[in-house]
Amino acid sequence: MIINLSRDDRIENPALFDQMFQSRAAVFHDRLGWDVVVKDGRETDRYDEEADPVYLLAVDGDQRVHGSLRLLATTGPTMLQGEFKHFFDDDVDVAAPTIWECTRFCVPPIVGRSAQDVGTVSAELLIGLCELCLVSGIEFVVGVYETPMTRIYARIGWSPEPLARARPEIGNITAGIWEATPAALSSMRQRLSARMSGQRVLVA
Repeated sequence: MIINLSRDDRIENPALFDQMFQSRAAVFHDRLGWDVVVKDGRETDRYDEEADPVYLLAVDGDQRVHGSLRLLATTGPTMLQGEFKHFFDDDVDVAAPTIWECTRFCVPPIVGRSAQDVGTVSAELLIGLCELCLVSGIEFVVGVYETPMTRIYARIGWSPEPLARARPEIGNITAGIWEATPAALSSMRQRLSARMSGQRVLVA
């Protein structure tokens, strides 16, 4: 199940936010070695504290968080305009009310979780993101991703259009933009249905 939360929901849903921030620490700090701030086992940044983000969480019936992502309006501060700006020689400063930025896409490592399970959670998050866009008037989602992820997005059924490649010393990183369309949503749903019909149900 995919649920949408805002920063204001942290008061009523502390356990969900704790799980999300702990998962982000496990993925971005512990596994990937990113230069992020971790305090009390939780990874947060200035956008979580100062901006007005929207979060999508993949949760099960026991309210366990299996994955999450964060959305920021590009009409306000974003990572592409800030922390990621120096990655690119080309201007990728995209800002419009109908374009939002996706960051902190996170599917944490869980004992017993297979690569298929990770792919299923990732697909569910992207489906939830596309659904949210279509009902909210968001036409495009912009984000920065490791270039090999292009194959994963294509497998899920929603591929970004590349905007710029990072300078070689930065790494194999791309800035891209996804168009939220009914066709993209239909493609992802069909592919996830086919995936689920041929595998076991996700169990954490």
